[in-house]
Amino acid sequence: MFLSDRFWGALDSGIFVKNAVGCILCGWFFSTATIFFENQKWSLLSQTILYFLLSIFVGWIPFSLKGFAIDIWTAFYLYFRFQMKIMNEGIDKRRD
Repeated sequence: MFLSDRFWGALDSGIFVKNAVGCILCGWFFSTATIFFENQKWSLLSQTILYFLLSIFVGWIPFSLKGFAIDIWTAFYLYFRFQMKIMNEGIDKRRD
């Protein structure tokens, strides 16, 4: 068995086309990114969401409802943990 056979296996045409379209779209988007970032009407959040949705569509970021729910829970946990820290510091300052 050749080394290339281990790494290059059979080529799935569906995955190839999806990745090719994704690379074309990302290349176009990165080359025209200055237009999007200079546009004051688009917020950084909307730009980030566009990048994120493109990467999910292509399959570079795997998406599942279970994984999404875990991500949301983790984000809320970290946010409220940070808020708790701020509130506890405020209480400590009032005690002094």
